[in-house]
Parts: sequence; C-alpha cells; structure tokens
Amino acid sequence: MSEQKQEKSLIDMAREHMEQVGADPNQGVDVPEGPAASRQEVHKPIHKDPQDAPAQKADRDAFDGTLADAVTDLLQNVEVNNDWRTLELPSRGKAYVQSDGYVQIKPFTFAQERKLRSIKRAAQGEKVIASLIQDCVKGLEYESMTLEDKNYVLFKLREISYGNEYTIVAICNDCETKNNLTVEIDAVPVKYAPDDYEEPISITLPDSKQGVKFITPRCKDEHYFTSMDVLTENLWRFVLSVGEYSDQKIMKAFFERTTVRDVAFFRTKLTDDYYGMNKSMSFECASCGEENESLIPFTESFFSVS
Repeated sequence: MSEQKQEKSLIDMAREHMEQVGADPNQGVDVPEGPAASRQEVHKPIHKDPQDAPAQKADRDAFDGTLADAVTDLLQNVEVNNDWRTLELPSRGKAYVQSDGYVQIKPFTFAQERKLRSIKRAAQGEKVIASLIQDCVKGLEYESMTLEDKNYVLFKLREISYGNEYTIVAICNDCETKNNLTVEIDAVPVKYAPDDYEEPISITLPDSKQGVKFITPRCKDEHYFTSMDVLTENLWRFVLSVGEYSDQKIMKAFFERTTVRDVAFFRTKLTDDYYGMNKSMSFECASCGEENESLIPFTESFFSVS
C-alpha cells in the first residue's frame, strides 16, 4: 500500500469506493467508531431499575415454595372459617339404623358454587347437590338421608356459606303484587322428632283394614316426587310389609287394586311432616296489607350472596 493510501482515512476510502460503483457519497456512510470484537452478536446484561428487585425476589420466592403455601399467603387477609361445625338433624337420628342425630358441616367453596350455577336441568341439580353434600357434610351418607334432613342441611349450608339472610319474592294472593322478602334462616322454626318417634312407621289403612309398615322417603327416592302421578304409582316402593306379606310383587299389586281412599291415606302418611324445618312463612303484602302465607322456595339466588 502506498504512503498516499495509508494517509487516507477509512471514510475517504469508502467515499472513493462509492464513486467507483456510481453511488452518491453525499448520502453519508455509517462507519463504526471502533472495530467490532467479533462478527457474533454480543449479549450484554440488561440493567433494570434497582427498585424492581424486591418484586422480582417476591416472585422468585413464591415459585420456590409450594402452590398451597403461595395461595395460603395470598389469602391471609381473608377471614373464612372452613372448620367443621356440629349440626343437630331434625330427625335426631331416629330415622336411621345408626346415627347419633348429628352431622358435621362446613361452608362450600367458590369451585363448588360454580358447579351449582352450572345446573340447567333438574336431573343435573340432584347430582350437583349430592356432590355438594358429600363434600361439605360428614356423618351421614347422602342417599340414606331423609328429605326433611336434607332440606334443613341445605339451608344451614347456605347460612354458613353466604350469611343468614335469604331474599325471596312472594306474590300476594289478593292483589298479586310481588313482595321482596328477606328470610332469616336461623329464625325459621324447626320441629325435631319426638322421643317416641321411630321407623319403620306402622299405620292401618281405612278401607282394607290392613296394617302397613313403611319408611319415610330418602334422597335416593327424590326422583319419585317429580309429580303426584309418579309418586302414587311408586308408593309400594316405600312399604316394608302389608299385612303379613313383604313380597314386593304382592305389595305392588295390592296398591294397584285397593281403594282410592287407602291410597290417598297412605300417601298422606308417607309425606307427612313428622319433623323438619318450616316450609312456609307469613308476610303482609306491601301493597294491600293482606296477610299471606308463602312457601320458602329454592330460587336462583339460594346459592348466591344476593
């Protein structure tokens, strides 16, 4: 290389090259101030704000622990009592072969509430409620629980999960005004089974004069209560014996051929309120002042805060 070329700067040489290839040197040439360390990209550490360090450390600590520990830490300010608590059943255990009359219950969780809100059909509802009771009640199997005990347990589960107040809408029988009412669950009267209550229950039918021994309906029998016709056709399923006979075929044939009065009498005894939570409440219509009696229903808001 000549001394003349050696004295030229890199920029001058680049301009000469651009003129030789027909490019406009006035467009400018980007030339690094110093040689690159290598042709490979060099990754330099990114400098973050020192104030971000505590947050980064907290994230790292959360992942270093278990999932349960992290969730417990996040919920430390939520005052929820998930302890089991004792509840006396209206039946006092007298409807079962083995029961001291008490169960343990605890509030249900958001995940369980989400299942309840997903109910679209009656058949779905039975399965979801069965699952809820199995998760939140111990001391008695769901299928063997009487319908009166189940109804009471559901109201108490709602009370400890959402609070004592349950809002319903009742229609006045006189003026048909819709009344917004608030039920205080712990104030609804409960009738407990008397000391002499026992199952099976024995009755005598009015026309055939036959003695009947039967047990009250259980949760597993709830699908027979979809209508009066379905219940009437299946009355024999709750019977242990008619007279001296206990064969199911004989008992079924008997109820199909006996009098309407015998059937109606047994149906009334089967569904009688021997014990349980009051199913109705009295209220004064806000519009006309008329005194009314209304059932306490299971509505869409039963398993919700509002």
